Amino acid sequence: QQRYPDRSAYAGLAPELSDEDRNAYIASGKAITYLGKMERDGSCGLERGSVYGAAVAIPQIARSSGWSGTMSALAVRSYMFLVLNIILQLFLLCMIAESEILGSAFAGKVHLCDFGADMEKCPAEAQNCRGPGGTTISAPRLYSFDVWSTRVYIRDSLVALFADRKEEISEIVDPGEYGIENYYCRAACCFIFMMGMMDDLHKTLGLAILLWHVPSDRSKWVKYEPPSWATREHAKRVHGWCELDLVKYGV
Repeated sequence: QQRYPDRSAYAGLAPELSDEDRNAYIASGKAITYLGKMERDGSCGLERGSVYGAAVAIPQIARSSGWSGTMSALAVRSYMFLVLNIILQLFLLCMIAESEILGSAFAGKVHLCDFGADMEKCPAEAQNCRGPGGTTISAPRLYSFDVWSTRVYIRDSLVALFADRKEEISEIVDPGEYGIENYYCRAACCFIFMMGMMDDLHKTLGLAILLWHVPSDRSKWVKYEPPSWATREHAKRVHGWCELDLVKYGV
């Protein structure tokens, strides 16, 4: 039987520890060892609050229970929610693509690219100093696309009404330019967005790894495990359990 050394074994090596400190140090060491093993060896699991986890687990639980009527209905419902989720996501992706390809094109909205990225160095020989309107970008003349397109529309309307004064209107009415207000702020926003997407990427990779490593045999994904150290009624009274606490789910 493994025995742990008492406090006298550490006499002179470290200051005397209280029971509370010793307990906290042991708990931290156990947690670090276990979490380090999980990070080194990896772990697999299903998302509890995701339609993807339900679509994987519920049909297997229904199979383990002999395809009872209730579990079979739940399995069918989980697949229905999965299909509905996929359809909605594909629809939203199509709408986003339509907005980018058709809506922006008809509105005359160009890709932002790096217009005005080096605005502080303009009008010297710096890159990206010329905006989509064909003029040099400067801070007082920088607008969002909605404001810039409206100002361009007003200028073009005046030119259409007074064609004989086109040069005078173009000189006086300045619509400004459309470009980046701050290049580094955009880079920081892109980085924050990518960090927010890393959790979804991790979950997607975790689900793929789980599906790859799940055995293909007919193992049961649900078990009833009453305690072996006491009677079931006694264990339920001691721990405040119910019958559902004795049902264990596992991949």
